[in-house]
Amino acid sequence: MLKRSAIAVLLTIAAAAASAETLTETFDRTFEVRPGALVSLVNTNGRITVHSWNQPRVRIQAQKRAESRDADAAKQGLVSLKIETAAMDGGLKVNTRYPKTSNGIMEWIAGTSVNLSVTYEVTVPRSMNLSLENTNGAMDLTDIHGQHHLETTNGHLELVQCGGSLDAETTNGAIRAEMLEVTPGKNVRAETTNGRITLSLPRRFSGNVDASTTNGSITTDLPVSTTDTGHRSLRGTINGGGPELRLHTTNGSIEIKASK
Repeated sequence: MLKRSAIAVLLTIAAAAASAETLTETFDRTFEVRPGALVSLVNTNGRITVHSWNQPRVRIQAQKRAESRDADAAKQGLVSLKIETAAMDGGLKVNTRYPKTSNGIMEWIAGTSVNLSVTYEVTVPRSMNLSLENTNGAMDLTDIHGQHHLETTNGHLELVQCGGSLDAETTNGAIRAEMLEVTPGKNVRAETTNGRITLSLPRRFSGNVDASTTNGSITTDLPVSTTDTGHRSLRGTINGGGPELRLHTTNGSIEIKASK
């Protein structure tokens, strides 16, 4: 009897999930900026993708999404989910404001809990500084040259054909960065807990390496004059030393490659 009741509950939950209401809304605005200034974007749930173009403006394309078993709750959640923008010293500040919701067990049982997310597609001048903060979502950057501060909790971080400086941190996700050039005198940092770190640097890069992992290996294509080396740690200098190159993970390998 108990087994039949459990099956009935599961079927009820599955039926409710199948009838969930999903609502979306599109945001698309373009802002004049000064190349080389800062674009700051804060989100909580959803991927952030950044591309470049040869225009002195930033285009923010986003899709807001609300999902609930209750149509009214989904509608109210979508209305309350805000994208706020403000000019900032020649750059742009974007903040994603999520409404305060309990989404507790009682709301889930009643079917009034709401899942909210915003997916961003951002286009910026090729020479632009970025500060991107997220909680649940990956970040992908292509052909951006500036100072990059990237921080998320659940999601990978990937940079392709980028330049400038890098300060990247995630918890559950890999980090892969292809840096065609690195700003002289700037540190490079990439840290994660559960994920691999793959970093490509120019052969002429010079810096002090501090790399370590707990479960994984470390390999490098660039010559390192080591002061401390082992299967899971690497410390030393590249091309005479310089700014800090800090690479740390717990569960994953680290690979330093030469940019093509």
